Amino acid sequence: MLSYFWPAQHRHLLQQLARREIQAKFRNSWLGLGWSVITPIAMLLVYVFVFQSVFKARWPGVEQSATAFGLNLFSGLILFTWFSDVVTRSPRLVAENPNMVTKVVFPLHLLSWVTLLSSSFQAGISFVVLIIGIAVLGGPLTWSMLLLPLLLLVFVLVLLGFSWLLSGLGVYLPDSQHLVAMLITPLLFLSPVFYPVSMLPEWLQGLIVFNPLTLMIEAVRAVLLGGTWPNLYYLATYVAAALLIALLGAASFKKLRKGFADVI
Repeated sequence: MLSYFWPAQHRHLLQQLARREIQAKFRNSWLGLGWSVITPIAMLLVYVFVFQSVFKARWPGVEQSATAFGLNLFSGLILFTWFSDVVTRSPRLVAENPNMVTKVVFPLHLLSWVTLLSSSFQAGISFVVLIIGIAVLGGPLTWSMLLLPLLLLVFVLVLLGFSWLLSGLGVYLPDSQHLVAMLITPLLFLSPVFYPVSMLPEWLQGLIVFNPLTLMIEAVRAVLLGGTWPNLYYLATYVAAALLIALLGAASFKKLRKGFADVI
């Protein structure tokens, strides 16, 4: 089970597979990996322009900064896109690699790591663009930003847990990929991407915390845009939940993989 969370003995294989998947996304394109930088910059500029100049929207709790809405929206979308990319691809991971199941002795749990790393590449660039955007657009750069890597490390546990669970179930339940794709769009609007949790009725605030994105989006906004420390009680709760999700995902994948060869 430890090898699931610390695949050090397979690090070279993992690096090669992740690099190949990242390069495959931009193969035969004129700018290549340059698109991974241009895309988030263009998105951030569009969000800031539209919500500042067109809608003249203001983010609740931020009185003076006209660019706050775009920055807060972009930060939430980075986490949602990262989560969405990993989760929607996970049900097909094992089923689309039958040779690795039936003919090759391959550590199948690495497939989730490969998906995570390739998605993390784009998410990492987007966060760099966001921080530069905060500095350029007049936002303060605070010491609380140093907590970002630790928060994202916790989020990685959530992503791995869901990926292992869904990739295992996807072998036995092919329709799970369509179910996950159907649920992702509602999840966007049920997550505090376009709004802070404080805008919701109090009774709904108690329910939305069960969304795996809610506390992480709020914590990332706190350290990057609010210049404050995240709520320690909620953060500790999220860490415990992330560990539980990761352990359950790994345990379920380990148990389900015994029948992969028979199904595929």
